[in-house]
Amino acid sequence: MNIVPFREADLEEAAALLARRHQEDRAHEATLPERFTQPDQAWVEVEKTWKASMAREGSGGGVVVREGGRMIAYMIGVPKIDEVWGRSVWVELAGHAIDRRYSAEIYRDMYAALSPGWVALGCLYHVSNIPAHDLVALEAWYNLSFGKEHVYGVRETAAALDGAAPTADPTLEIRRATAADVDLAMELDLALPSHQARAPVYSILSPYHKEEERQDVLEELQKDDWKTWLALRDGRLVGIQIYLPARPGQGIGALPIPDNSSFLGFAATREDEQGHGIGWRLTAHGLADAAATGDTTCFTDWRATNLLSSRFWTRRGWRPVVYRLSRRLDSRILWSHNQASSAPWLMPTFSDH
Repeated sequence: MNIVPFREADLEEAAALLARRHQEDRAHEATLPERFTQPDQAWVEVEKTWKASMAREGSGGGVVVREGGRMIAYMIGVPKIDEVWGRSVWVELAGHAIDRRYSAEIYRDMYAALSPGWVALGCLYHVSNIPAHDLVALEAWYNLSFGKEHVYGVRETAAALDGAAPTADPTLEIRRATAADVDLAMELDLALPSHQARAPVYSILSPYHKEEERQDVLEELQKDDWKTWLALRDGRLVGIQIYLPARPGQGIGALPIPDNSSFLGFAATREDEQGHGIGWRLTAHGLADAAATGDTTCFTDWRATNLLSSRFWTRRGWRPVVYRLSRRLDSRILWSHNQASSAPWLMPTFSDH
């Protein structure tokens, strides 16, 4: 087997490999869009990923593995250098596939071939999106010291109240927010990030600019296809959920997003009201409305380390479809490997991006 750089001429074979993998993925999760089982549709996603990988000089792009001249695997890494992700490289869902007649160990060889370019670029946060059912691929990435960071899940909108329904609560009102509710809808803006800043997630708290956020919320409330559901008790906001059309760009590409799907983009319950079925009732209401408007599935995501979310959403019927795995390298390799002297990106600024 030979590992060589990915070239534009490799797109056709890579698309065929991806289409074959997507067929296998659909055998485990039938809600995945069927169109990507066709090589011409898979081509679109591979080409998009390849072009993104080449947007930054020195990123390493991708590699292919060949045996007897035939492609048996490929991997593409896309650098993201910004104030949200820092210096990172992402192996998106369309950025990898292997011929399943070969061992998933090939992932480890491709990572070993590609990652030096990422490190040379100063990208020490490495991310890979892997189908949740693919246990052998996951094991290969775990053996590269990657860990599960984020979960993307899907469920049907029908039968919104799986299992026993929560006890009726006549004191709770659930209604859709309007532009006049902008200040009310913002009351729980910081509930989720504040929760995730605690153990065991330890997420960072980004600066919060209230006026900018107010303008964003106001614009969202004025969109016909964005639905913000408020749970109120005696006029006090106790819970909120936001549903919008599921589309690529919400942290993941098009491959795992079902057709005719809504996206549960935000959910929070006031801390002193948790455990009383508010989130359950909001979810049932939001799913029932999505079903009534023609959405057959609902897509959402959560942090694997968020204990409340990871338990609540799976109990409400969401099935993991994709796991986002990540690895952070020790920054001391930059000086211990004698790279710092030729690394201008070590300066703590993003002004050059």
